[in-house]
Amino acid sequence: MKQKGFALIAVLGLLTVLSLVAAFIAGYAEQRMEQTYRLRERLQGKLDSEATLATLLHIIATRPRVQNAYLLQAPASRADNDDPFSRGQDIPDIGALPHLKVDGQVYQGLGSSRFVLQDEGSLLSLLDPDRERWSALFQQHGLSLQQAERFLDQLQDYTDRDDLRRLNGAVSNDYASQGLPPPPQRLMISPGQVFNLLDGAALQDDLLRLLPLITPRSGQLHNINTAPREVLRTISGIDDALAQALADERRKRPFVDLAEANQRLGRIIPLDPLGTPSQASSFLRIQLWADEGRQPLWLGLSSTPASRLAPWEIDYTFVFSLRQPSTAPLSLAFPPLFEPAMDD
Repeated sequence: MKQKGFALIAVLGLLTVLSLVAAFIAGYAEQRMEQTYRLRERLQGKLDSEATLATLLHIIATRPRVQNAYLLQAPASRADNDDPFSRGQDIPDIGALPHLKVDGQVYQGLGSSRFVLQDEGSLLSLLDPDRERWSALFQQHGLSLQQAERFLDQLQDYTDRDDLRRLNGAVSNDYASQGLPPPPQRLMISPGQVFNLLDGAALQDDLLRLLPLITPRSGQLHNINTAPREVLRTISGIDDALAQALADERRKRPFVDLAEANQRLGRIIPLDPLGTPSQASSFLRIQLWADEGRQPLWLGLSSTPASRLAPWEIDYTFVFSLRQPSTAPLSLAFPPLFEPAMDD
């Protein structure tokens, strides 16, 4: 009887060990499967993003840019009107045609990717900053005038060719004392370089919010069709209500010119008609990210239609490890450029 009892205990012990081994193997296999699924999703997201970027570059190279959008389909011929001075003759009804706006609209790309196109000509410039407008932008985001002055002085000390300190600026010795690389003393070529300023780390969260509104181009055009609402508010004479009205109205249909904007809004917008373009500039920014919103790609392009080499040039690219706002994207269904993913 004792031998049978020992045998039973041994069998039960062996079964327990086998159960533990099986549980370990099952848990390990499940963990590896989850890792495989996550890796597959990341790889698929990367493929979706690269395919979306290739599609966008093709559109920029081959589709017309009209006012605040790239047309995905050519407009119908206007042979019914032969008057070369007819107002708006060459401006098609964008709303009736598939298009991609360059005013910060979030779009659903191929697969899980999302993207934004933004005309950089209407953003605030880092080259020769308009201090009044920059100060207004800082105040919009809860920053003080002193912080704006310090940022702008540091920006100009960072890019000018001398090593003379402005009142609130910083020169090579100030950067060396903080263990930071010295100023390159040349113009910025990427908006991401603002984080290299002496106060870049201290202002990091604020600068991340400002980044979509600033540009290393000349910028600062009073473009009522493409300027973000926050940028419109920095223009003297445009308050929050007027900026919101402009943004809401152009979403229905872009403005042909300032006179039409005055008519549609029923008020006089305090801008110079000759200095208020309605056409997007040749400088374009693409923001592209996967569905989870991490590590968006920022890419700056210059349109070069007369070039014999390429219809555009890439001026800068960079990636930030940050989460994009979860704005609902606008879906596109325009085959073969934007087709829904095939079912498995």
